[in-house]
Amino acid sequence: MFVNREKELQLLCFAYESLKQGDRINVAVIGPRRIGKTELLLKFKENTKGIIPYLNLQRIGNEESFIFAYTRELIYEIYKFSGKFIEKSDLITWDDLLIASSKIGIEKEIKAIKSENKIDVLFEMQELALDKIRSKAVIILDEFQEVMHFKRFLETMRSITEKQENVAYFISGSAIRMMEEILSPKNPFFGQFRKIYLKGLPKEDTIKLAESLLKKKEIKITNSALNLIYDLTQGHPFYVISLCRRIFEDGWEKVNRRNLYYSFLTEVLTEKGDIYMHLDYVFNESLSRAYRGAVHRQILLILAQEEGLTLTQISNKLKKKTGEVSNYLKFLLKTDLIVRKNDRYYFRDKLMRFWLAKTYLGINAADLKREKLLEELIAELQEKYMKIKRELGLASEALVREKIRETLGIDFKPYRRGDTEFDGVVFNKKIHVLEIKWKNKPTTYRDVVHFIKKVELEFGNNVQMYFFSKNGFTEAAKKLCEKMNIQTFDWNDLF
Repeated sequence: MFVNREKELQLLCFAYESLKQGDRINVAVIGPRRIGKTELLLKFKENTKGIIPYLNLQRIGNEESFIFAYTRELIYEIYKFSGKFIEKSDLITWDDLLIASSKIGIEKEIKAIKSENKIDVLFEMQELALDKIRSKAVIILDEFQEVMHFKRFLETMRSITEKQENVAYFISGSAIRMMEEILSPKNPFFGQFRKIYLKGLPKEDTIKLAESLLKKKEIKITNSALNLIYDLTQGHPFYVISLCRRIFEDGWEKVNRRNLYYSFLTEVLTEKGDIYMHLDYVFNESLSRAYRGAVHRQILLILAQEEGLTLTQISNKLKKKTGEVSNYLKFLLKTDLIVRKNDRYYFRDKLMRFWLAKTYLGINAADLKREKLLEELIAELQEKYMKIKRELGLASEALVREKIRETLGIDFKPYRRGDTEFDGVVFNKKIHVLEIKWKNKPTTYRDVVHFIKKVELEFGNNVQMYFFSKNGFTEAAKKLCEKMNIQTFDWNDLF
């Protein structure tokens, strides 16, 4: 189901228009499973008139099958674009592809792909074929991380495609760490793709989605419960859709916070829930290639009970040497189940942590009807899952303070007195105060004014102020910082 991703959809359309005007832009769509990457790419394909082959690489077994499937999709899309009719069922063998290609004037190129059966020839002939029919194409390669199983694929593809004029590539991947590695400076595709990170929907869009789904079933819901849907799902479209479906199946005519919690816990902790099945699949699929599966599972269970542990703390709990445990953690980091922040380990998806901790204890649907247990689970949800933003915020603040200490030699410490908090304060001859904004949008004039007033109320005027904004500052905010002698930093200044 496609949900509101208008900004991302516009970017894909812009990249396609740029290709047609001679300015090629490749795009990489990255995000966790079921966040909406494939739906976004297919919506672009549905809305766009052009040659747009789509290939899901999870369904491709080896390099030979990749070459055939790629060529087949290309021919099929050229047929569609030219207004000619052909069924995919008519394109089963190489002979079928050769016959079809002869009818659109690219038989020579397809014959070369078949006879050589090599990746470099595929990309070279594709460019020649498109040149011959005077057309451009966007090639969508879903679950692109699977190409890592092919020998020297990235090097070969880059060497041929970097000079192409007729093709742009839209790739996507749910193995976040692996996709980032593919696009990192040490690999051939560094700097070749514009990255789109798909995350959960904003609160407003999450509520709109939930309202529309429940309205279709004539289910009423309180405003408080609608806000809770966002808190519980963090805007993940699959979680929102699954929860709304569960509400309907549970038979609620009107939804309040209490019965919403019940439906959510049923969806997450019992085998009849789609969210349960999703988390179970991700967990087991991620560990399926682990040589030391039992130890990896044990580490995850430890973090499910208490995350934010260091390597030494995990080693002590396992009663194993740090060198050995370090290797286990390196594997787990590659699975995307966990992340490392400031040398401490956390679950990437907090709902995965909650699910693992509770299903390991064998909680089932009958247990959820016990009032006391339900209360305990709701309390734990609020404590361990719904406070995710603050927890990650604290880790981000610590990272910025460390970078400023390395850059300026100022060792900021968090400050709290009563209801007043600052991200960093140092008391010297002059008081130094630090503000940190870890948001996906620039800091505004109003943000700076709020900081200045807060500082003046707490410390007066003999203060040197510092402002870190992950995504920079608006022009008005910059000018105010200059006027007030506030030293500013953004991501590029420190990282």
